[in-house]
Amino acid sequence: MRRMKINRMILTALLWICSLSIIFPLLLVVINSVKTAAESDIMRLTLPESLIFENFTMVLSEGRVFSSFLNSVIITVLSVGLSAVLGVMAAFVLARNQSRLNRAVRKYFLLGLIIPMQLISLIEVLKIYHLYNNYLGLILVYTAIFLPMTIMLSYGAAKALPKEMDEAAVTDGCGPLRLFFSVIIPLLKPVVTTVCVTQFMFIWNDFQFPLYLITDSNKWTLVLGVYGFLGKFSSQWNLVCAHILISSLPVVFVYLFGQKYIVDGMVAGAVKG
Repeated sequence: MRRMKINRMILTALLWICSLSIIFPLLLVVINSVKTAAESDIMRLTLPESLIFENFTMVLSEGRVFSSFLNSVIITVLSVGLSAVLGVMAAFVLARNQSRLNRAVRKYFLLGLIIPMQLISLIEVLKIYHLYNNYLGLILVYTAIFLPMTIMLSYGAAKALPKEMDEAAVTDGCGPLRLFFSVIIPLLKPVVTTVCVTQFMFIWNDFQFPLYLITDSNKWTLVLGVYGFLGKFSSQWNLVCAHILISSLPVVFVYLFGQKYIVDGMVAGAVKG
């Protein structure tokens, strides 16, 4: 009994350490976002002498937030939509047709979960097809990145659906597309929501791919807008922190909306396939 109590205390301490590793940077950003430029240069958790909420209005007026926000919406929504629709379609077909070829195709897609992406080769390929520094190129890259995860999560859930349901829908006059969008998609709602929420969070917050694949600052996403307050010889860290908080708000709202489906979606996608 005493040993179990000690193990529980150790586990609790480890969880607190993990929680603080997330809470500490968040508090640092929140506190420094309402400081003056001189106070934020120190980057400490000390409270400011006065709250400077004008930092947020300055970011909105000088940081090209609205144009960057529109760029992020276009890239994120189209990337998530393409990946979700194509991935769930592929998973449904692979689950319904258990041929040797389809099993090989599924394993081929799942290799995308473990094979690292070579950024230099990717840039060269995009330049060849005139997709470098282009919305479409970045959208296709995100779609390719998340297709394996979408197929993996959707395959088990799609396989668990009875085939008799498909036959009944076809007998009632459903075509392939109507069967998929009117019958299958509603039944896979937890999985689809999980896929959309997790991909939205990654793509919206992603810094690396837009930085390397988009060179025109007018096409930058909201996250890259932080560069507007970082100079070669000086940086406005209070405005940087304020910009980070503003750019994080859409992710928070999307996660709060879809969090109740995430656990169900993970469980549905974990059905043995």
